[in-house]
Amino acid sequence: MKRYNQPVEMIIQQMPGRAGAKGKLHPDATKAVQQQLKAAGIPVSSVKEPAPEIAVRSASKFKTTMTGNIYVKTKISDTEVNPWDVAHMSRTALNNRHTFVEPDFLQEFTINKKINDLPKKINAKSFGSDTNDHDADWPPDKNIIWHLDDAWSQLKKARESVQDNDALIRIAHLDTGYSATHFIVPGSVKNNKLQRNFVDGEKVDDAHDPLTSGFLKMPGHGTGTLGILAGNTIDLRTDNGRFNDYLGAAWFAEVICCRIAASVVLLKTSAFAEALNYITRISTGGTPVHVASMSMGGAPSASWAKAVNAAYEAGITLVTAAGNNFNGLPTRHVIYPARFGRVIAACGVTYNMQPYASLKPGEMQGCFGPKRHMKKALAAFTPNVPWAGTAENNIRFNGSGTSCAAPQIAAAAAIYYRQHYTALSRLKPWQRVEAIRFALYTSAKKMVRNAPLTYNHYFGNGILQSNDALSIGVKTNLTKTPEDQVPWFPVLSTIFKTNNAQSVPAIQMYNTELAQLVYTYPELSALIDDENRPYEKIGIKKWKHFTTAVIAHPGTSVALKKILEQARI
Repeated sequence: MKRYNQPVEMIIQQMPGRAGAKGKLHPDATKAVQQQLKAAGIPVSSVKEPAPEIAVRSASKFKTTMTGNIYVKTKISDTEVNPWDVAHMSRTALNNRHTFVEPDFLQEFTINKKINDLPKKINAKSFGSDTNDHDADWPPDKNIIWHLDDAWSQLKKARESVQDNDALIRIAHLDTGYSATHFIVPGSVKNNKLQRNFVDGEKVDDAHDPLTSGFLKMPGHGTGTLGILAGNTIDLRTDNGRFNDYLGAAWFAEVICCRIAASVVLLKTSAFAEALNYITRISTGGTPVHVASMSMGGAPSASWAKAVNAAYEAGITLVTAAGNNFNGLPTRHVIYPARFGRVIAACGVTYNMQPYASLKPGEMQGCFGPKRHMKKALAAFTPNVPWAGTAENNIRFNGSGTSCAAPQIAAAAAIYYRQHYTALSRLKPWQRVEAIRFALYTSAKKMVRNAPLTYNHYFGNGILQSNDALSIGVKTNLTKTPEDQVPWFPVLSTIFKTNNAQSVPAIQMYNTELAQLVYTYPELSALIDDENRPYEKIGIKKWKHFTTAVIAHPGTSVALKKILEQARI
């Protein structure tokens, strides 16, 4: 993971099923945590108390409990000591074998650097009809609103099918917040009392985006994705005629905005986990949230896996962007949390039904694969979709990246829920998620044009067809998706000579660091078949090359290097 000359921060969690364990972390134990770390020579700046436990129940007496995390900010710079070494030292200092600690990294999410450039001569009345405001490298080659139509997502017809239905559907929107002044943002979003801000130092109950520009700042991303998800009506002239309708595919939904980053470029690991936990908490507390949409992501995290599992058990259909890359960097493959099995990974498909992929140097494109991680993926349309331009307070036509795909799929899930509200309400929470995904996956268009491989290589289950999904009844006999976790590296079971290594928090920490190294550094990923082969099927010779490279890599912690050295003795 990259370092930004920032204080090392950590996420401390008690592993599940350890109630009553000696030294169990508890909300009133923050002072003890600080004292233990200080006694071990780890200077602490602050310790944040965890949120209350999440108890997920249903009419069928199903129940799961998830304890909150404790967040620690140290006075150690991430350029002085590898954050994972600080995490291992901290776990040792806490003297609790059931405690898991991981660094609270800044995650990087790749987006089109052109997305916030000012338009050339755009006119506020014409909204782009007098100039080319699309990316000429991709179709369509004109300024139109196309993604809602029957030839593409069918979202317009689908939402019209449920417009007379009065079922209340709630969608959580996890992004950089919303513009307080842009006309595309509904007043109900701005006034929603459930909105939350998870950016340090900002007002907790205000999720608006102050649109601050500067180094590594990409203001307005949340407004753009919100417009696609649930934007207001707009009346504008486009290259193929007048558009006078809702821009948002799920305009009818109550949207709860959670500001989880000041910039879409950088996302703090803890922010997504806490936001999703918050949504799960209010959902299980009597204010059901049916769908969650996020157009960000990064490297694998244990706290992310825990939050995703709780949301799934609470019946929240989670859709997140599959990620973007420039010539394969930082990775061509689906990022996290989209890669988790309990999440719909939103991949991209272009206007002409081709993969969102390009060989042109420096061109942003969408992530997809490896094959084993495409079973829960779905594609929606991008680039050159309508985008709320915050700098000029208008609508542009150059929305790009899988950021645009995620809100389309989330809207389709919300539309399906509204259509089949009564039938879905009779199911266990997790069954609702499976039923919605089954309908979206089954109805998806199974095709791809001008591509060397079959559609599922790029699109997973296919291309979103929202209206066709409505005709698929609620399936009640679907299998529960296994719990998500950071992918396991069998080499650790060999080193520790145990079949139970995955249940030991200290070993899980080494595993999580390994997974993050593979995600971050393509040269390491390439040594184990670029992740195309399951880790348990990697040959001994390749594992030896891989571990040797990890030991020599400057991004590896001293603690992990020592552990891997044991395998070479």
